[in-house]
Amino acid sequence: MNRGALINLARRAMLKNFFLKFIAIILALSLYIWVSEDRETVVAGYAPVQFVVPDGLSLVSEPIDRAKITFRGRWSDINRFDPSHLDPIRIDLSPTDKDSVVSITSDRLAVPPTIRVTDIEPSSIYVDLERETFKTVPVRPRVSGDPRESYTVEDISTSPATVTLRGPESRLEEMDSVSTERVDVSNRTESLERPVRLDISDGLVNAELDGPVELSVIIATEEITETLAEIPVEAVNTAYQTTVEPDDAELTVRGPKSVIEDLNLDLIRAEIDLSDESGPGTLSRSAEVVNLHPDVELVRIYPERFRVVAEAVAADDEEDDEADEEETDSL
Repeated sequence: MNRGALINLARRAMLKNFFLKFIAIILALSLYIWVSEDRETVVAGYAPVQFVVPDGLSLVSEPIDRAKITFRGRWSDINRFDPSHLDPIRIDLSPTDKDSVVSITSDRLAVPPTIRVTDIEPSSIYVDLERETFKTVPVRPRVSGDPRESYTVEDISTSPATVTLRGPESRLEEMDSVSTERVDVSNRTESLERPVRLDISDGLVNAELDGPVELSVIIATEEITETLAEIPVEAVNTAYQTTVEPDDAELTVRGPKSVIEDLNLDLIRAEIDLSDESGPGTLSRSAEVVNLHPDVELVRIYPERFRVVAEAVAADDEEDDEADEEETDSL
């Protein structure tokens, strides 16, 4: 058989039932790809870890929040399983687990039967439980900054003034108070009252509260004590000619800083009332300060008593006074 005949024979063999042969080739190729790609695969995922603690106890050892799980199985099974979304591993603790090691095993995981768990990291965890108790401690308010000039923080308080804490006995033994969050009163002129959070840094300790803690800060004007010198002293309500010795006084006053600093000293004086005197003579009298701001308190006047000499007015002086009065009336 010559070469041309062989070529024609081969061509007829290939073209005969070509469609069926093509389908067979495609199926064989698909099967090969599926078999080769659906081989065993190893993947890892992270599962949340959830501890369930019995009532009356606290977990005082450091817990873990997740565990690394390694799986082995066919790619098609693992692809349907999706190890990136695992259910939490629930670990139910009992009072007998105090100061012990608890294993994390594959039976705690919900895994399809076609997939195997080959490794869990960590595979165990140390557990320590402690009795939970209560303790009542004072609330310590925290305030920072200073009010505006001439104002001062007069009082700081909280309601309630104490709070009951719940937590492990050893942790509560170290706590003799609990602080509030810090509140800034910089440049304030008015009092404030607002709810605040308690600053409890220990995550195992909780406050037993029926409502929020209210912080109250009373801001008032700053009070100062000042000495006012050379305040004039004079006798009043008398027809006599008077001489007062000494003729000035020294005042010690107390009040709001802003008010005292703005006092008009030209208006303030000390008066000695002689309305109850029936005749001339030498007297020892106390003085009363007038024109002092109502918010300013008189602490002391020095001297406490003054020497007053009351003399009858001479006739010439009376005539001069009457002339002055008539001149004033004519004007």
